[in-house]
Amino acid sequence: MHLKDTTTGDIMKALEKQLHETGGGASGLALNLVALTTEDEREEVEKAASFAAQEHPYRLILAIPRDVDAAEPRIDAEVTVGERLGSAEAIILRLDGPAAAHLTAIVLPMLAPDVPVVTWWLLDPVRYGLEHELRSFADRRITYSARAADPVRSLYRRAESYVAGDTDICWTRISLWRSLIASAFDGVTQSVEKITIKADDGDPSAQLMAAWLHTRLGVAPDVVDTEVERNSEHLPAIASVAFTMDGGETMEVERKSDGTTVLRQAGLPKRRQTLQGRTLGQLLAEELRHIDPDTAYRRVLDTFQEQYAAEHAA
Repeated sequence: MHLKDTTTGDIMKALEKQLHETGGGASGLALNLVALTTEDEREEVEKAASFAAQEHPYRLILAIPRDVDAAEPRIDAEVTVGERLGSAEAIILRLDGPAAAHLTAIVLPMLAPDVPVVTWWLLDPVRYGLEHELRSFADRRITYSARAADPVRSLYRRAESYVAGDTDICWTRISLWRSLIASAFDGVTQSVEKITIKADDGDPSAQLMAAWLHTRLGVAPDVVDTEVERNSEHLPAIASVAFTMDGGETMEVERKSDGTTVLRQAGLPKRRQTLQGRTLGQLLAEELRHIDPDTAYRRVLDTFQEQYAAEHAA
């Protein structure tokens, strides 16, 4: 159902009408997902949201700032239950002028009651002047720092303004890498002397990987800027992570062009694992499994913040 130049009240009436006709209702929802994106990325976000809704039925409020410089506020909306967005109840908002600037006040009455609220930025909120919108009422806040104008700088801003519940798709992108590396250290008794990461040093995932390893192993990795071929932007731009132990033994995780990641470890056969191929929907679904604050991410951000500040003070 499409509504032109509408109000919050009329949008909610349209949603109630569709829920009545389909026999749905908020009682079966796991959460609210409020996503902030652009028109160019709308189809990508809808596809990801539809995939994630299979695991986490939710009310999706998809907000698209349109003409933010317009003098008069305007809200155009689309309300849908099921259909192309699968099991999600969806409200798609296109916002002009002051309506975009006061996004929180518009969204709050649309939330399903008594379930958590997750906000998800797929655009750079600083670029649209919306960095303070959608934060105060959310249990969890997901950004995608790779989409920022300055991705690494955006990590530093996030560290400075961190609130419990903040997280980043760029952190989710390395969860399988972290799992593989952590498992490789089971049974390792030697201390790590040196860590070398070959990666695009402008990729936030690579910076988070370096900070995570520093946090876990007490060694600041050397990040060697490397051109990394990827078949999807949702993959971390990391080519390899190599460790040298204090006894001289080495261990390396290397990503091959075919998507296979190989773990080479002294005295053990090679271990292969596919770490490529995850879609934005899969990454979103993984994040939505955790509503509680991610304490590991907080510690990694703190480490990254210290490193970034030291490098830029020099």
